[in-house]
Amino acid sequence: MCAAARETFEESGVLFAGPAGDPDRIVADATVYGEARAALANNSLSFADFLRTEKLVLRADLLRPWANWVTPKEERTRRYDTYFFVAALPQGQRADGENTESDRAFWSTPQAGLDDFAEGRSFLLPPTWTQLDSLTGRTVDEVLALERRIVTVEPNLTTGEGNWEIEFFNSERYNAARNHRAPEGKGQGG
Repeated sequence: MCAAARETFEESGVLFAGPAGDPDRIVADATVYGEARAALANNSLSFADFLRTEKLVLRADLLRPWANWVTPKEERTRRYDTYFFVAALPQGQRADGENTESDRAFWSTPQAGLDDFAEGRSFLLPPTWTQLDSLTGRTVDEVLALERRIVTVEPNLTTGEGNWEIEFFNSERYNAARNHRAPEGKGQGG
């Protein structure tokens, strides 16, 4: 969970940490650590050194494991074993999207994200699509209260009719949305 907290801070500015002297508290304004965040991003500072220097403790208790996906065996160039976590945005903090790893950042409901994908306004890889699908219709409190059994998902890639298809639980729904999307920018009302 330490890596998840580090990545969240580096990529969104949200910091799951609190003062070492009062570990039940959480940082209310993470923007004061902007220089450290940049140093984390360029690997000139470790997360452990950042926490130690700032006299902070990791609040891993605020993160809940949600899913685990492994890149298909057919993907030979890069393979990942990725865990997904959920958490509530700490009071007083804001996610800013100021990073080098995304082309845009914005708030959206899970359903709106799925709708954008289905209408061709965005593209979602299966792990992201599946996480949004699993969150749809639930409140933050409901999500955090769920007891999830994490089962590793390692999809298979197949080709059919000139297109690749990915096989995993719910893959029929994902592939149907992916294959029947409106062309980029040509969704309903767009």
